[in-house]
Amino acid sequence: GHPDRRALGVSAGIGPVEPGEGTEDGQGPRRGPRTPGADWIRSRYARHRRAVLTVASAAVLAAAAARIYATRPEPPRPEAPPAPSQALSLTYGNPVEPAPDGAAFAFTVRVRTAVGPAVTVERIGQPSQALGVTIRPSLPATVGAGEVRELLVLIQAKDCVHVARNSGLPFLEVTLSNGFQKEDHSYIPGDRYARDLSVALTRACPEARDAAPTGPS
Repeated sequence: GHPDRRALGVSAGIGPVEPGEGTEDGQGPRRGPRTPGADWIRSRYARHRRAVLTVASAAVLAAAAARIYATRPEPPRPEAPPAPSQALSLTYGNPVEPAPDGAAFAFTVRVRTAVGPAVTVERIGQPSQALGVTIRPSLPATVGAGEVRELLVLIQAKDCVHVARNSGLPFLEVTLSNGFQKEDHSYIPGDRYARDLSVALTRACPEARDAAPTGPS
């Protein structure tokens, strides 16, 4: 009884269907074999890509740093110290009686530096060429912040004919420096100084001495 398999067109002994060419268990095409050359190319590409990324990152960081540097707020500049004449005060003291030999007038001045670096008094003079000035102790004298120095000023009458006794508010010409700036400044010691100076010069140069000598008639 069994029908003849050959009559049904079915071959005897048919097993499981083999995967087709180019397929493997239905998972798609097979990849070709890995070769050392392909691995080397892939390795070189990976290294090149990492190098490119590293360079690009460095460029981005450099650009960001440049922007930060360019837009950073500038540090505050240190303030310049005050001019010597703004830091140092000169105050008329008292006349010295009697005046030392050779001096028509002698008086003291107090110099004080309030703030900032020390100020050096390099010269004290006056504008009249008919008068001479000597300072004791001799200059220069350096006065630190908060310090007070007392100086003795001697005025000599070199030319009584041209001495101006009533000069209003005569002033003292002072040269100062503080290590940053050198400055010529005029100090007006005040009314009392002008009055004492006028009295001393009148005593040293009486009006009779103002007359020019006359020749024989």
